[in-house]
Amino acid sequence: MDRTDTLYITMLGGCSLSYGGNTLDSKTIRSKRIWTLIEYLVTYRTREVTQDELIDLLYPDERSDTPLNALKTLVHRARSLLNELHYADGKEIIRQVPGGYAWNAELPTEVDADLFEALINEANALESEPEKRLNLRLRAVALYRGDFLPEASAETWVVPITAYYRFLYVSAVQEILEALSGAGRFQELITVAQRAIAIDPYEERLYYYLILALASTDQITAAKAQYDYLTDLLHREFGVTPSKELQALYKKITKTGNGIENDLGIIKSQMKEESKKHGAFFCEYDIFKEVYQLEVRSAARLGKPIHLCLISVSDRRGETLTRRTLENVMRKLAESVQRSLRSGDVFSRYSAAQYVVLLPQANYENSKMVMERIIRSYKLDHSHSPAKLDYSIQEIDRDN
Repeated sequence: MDRTDTLYITMLGGCSLSYGGNTLDSKTIRSKRIWTLIEYLVTYRTREVTQDELIDLLYPDERSDTPLNALKTLVHRARSLLNELHYADGKEIIRQVPGGYAWNAELPTEVDADLFEALINEANALESEPEKRLNLRLRAVALYRGDFLPEASAETWVVPITAYYRFLYVSAVQEILEALSGAGRFQELITVAQRAIAIDPYEERLYYYLILALASTDQITAAKAQYDYLTDLLHREFGVTPSKELQALYKKITKTGNGIENDLGIIKSQMKEESKKHGAFFCEYDIFKEVYQLEVRSAARLGKPIHLCLISVSDRRGETLTRRTLENVMRKLAESVQRSLRSGDVFSRYSAAQYVVLLPQANYENSKMVMERIIRSYKLDHSHSPAKLDYSIQEIDRDN
């Protein structure tokens, strides 16, 4: 057989078998068990699979002689469907072996997962040829359209294989981004990073390079938007803040000018809020810390009091709310905080379940009244909320 007689199988981002103009996938094969059988045999195509192994996989809850007959029927149906590819006889593709079945590894077959892994290994071996390494990795990640067998991602046997290919992919992408960044190829970097984030939205390092590349191509607004998105994602999903390295990059971006500007009117318009908002100013915690330092200096100079407040959210028993419920509560609480404070007050999200509030020129009693007002406002608007709100207040040492 020549190359035109090759069966093409995809397993990254979805499973399909293609030959000529014919394709089989989960849409054309509606039986989940038949499709699982084919996926499993293709995955372990280098060895024979016993009947007991397949029965445990396909009929885990049946403990009689029936599963063996059911398996034989299932194999027969799978072979009949494979005949529709007009590639080879179904019995030749799924071979019967003593005590089990095997995918015929002698038939010309190209699997995207194999090619992906081979390109990664070839790239890793070329330590002294960085340009070839980069090109091989770029070819490899282009093949990675998504995780291994995503429709079966919850299956126990799929999980470790998914983790393995995901590790190879993320490692290769990070090597690519570092190389493209070093070469100043930021537009290519943006394309690779955006695609990688769509596949792995929780890998912070990908955002670092994307934000760096956007800033390096004068897309400052887009860079800030990505940082804000990541910050919200990390808070919402894990209750953490971006890494120190990413925070430092964000600081650098926000302080970077775009050249010399002599028109104060332009500078003033750039600093205006996008929309007229009433109430307190909400900002990222990193910005909050800088505002805090400015307010402390001002308070020390003017001899005015300044208080720091912390609002914490839990359920009525004082335990952590579920993630979805907590996010809903925090979103609504932010509205109550912003509405209840003055325009000169500042607040930020400190953790997954806490807001920190800065009250300049407010004594302890006034600060306590403000916190009580926030809680009353929230309870009035959300009387059936499962959340319990607590707060603490501390005066800031103006001499610090």
